[in-house]
Amino acid sequence: MKFYGEANLQQNYLKQAVLPLDEAFPTSPVAGQLVFKSDVLYICVSVTNGLPTWVPLTKEITSYTHTQANASSTWSITHGLNTRSVFVMVYDSSDRAVIPDAIEITGVNTVAVSLSAAATGKAVVLSGHVDGNTPPSYAYEFYQTNPSTTWTITHNLGRNPIVRIFVGNQEVQPLTTTFTSSNVVTVTFTTAQQGSAKLL
Repeated sequence: MKFYGEANLQQNYLKQAVLPLDEAFPTSPVAGQLVFKSDVLYICVSVTNGLPTWVPLTKEITSYTHTQANASSTWSITHGLNTRSVFVMVYDSSDRAVIPDAIEITGVNTVAVSLSAAATGKAVVLSGHVDGNTPPSYAYEFYQTNPSTTWTITHNLGRNPIVRIFVGNQEVQPLTTTFTSSNVVTVTFTTAQQGSAKLL
């Protein structure tokens, strides 16, 4: 069923809803809007000064995909995620989900999957930062100490990086983010702001 306009579910269930994976936040965010970006689900909220703020609803996830090319009833997976708290999903060669007989965490970087019959396929191993994995290290950090509607950030990275803007302790969506060159990015706001920019 496709429809245009508003849908009032009146506390009914929304089943099998799918959000597309976005590469960037929307240019005109609306409070209550959901975005699935960089493997994190965000919701847009409105703050007192009118800036839309993206609040993460989930933690960042790290993953490893194991390919089992030779048919076997025991898959030995080395994932390298450095944690025993992992979630494992198994798929057969037709990409159908399979419920294994057993999943054994054999170490901080290894998992053994047991199947009732020899098979080929894939296994996806997931882990989140809640387990103590280090967050991404930023390539450049910029601090705007004086309130301004325009931040000019000279990062000298030689590329167009991912830019995250923070006002206080909240990540916010600026009015525009313009890559002036491969070494400079310009961020604008509707009102003067001070804060920081973190570039990946």
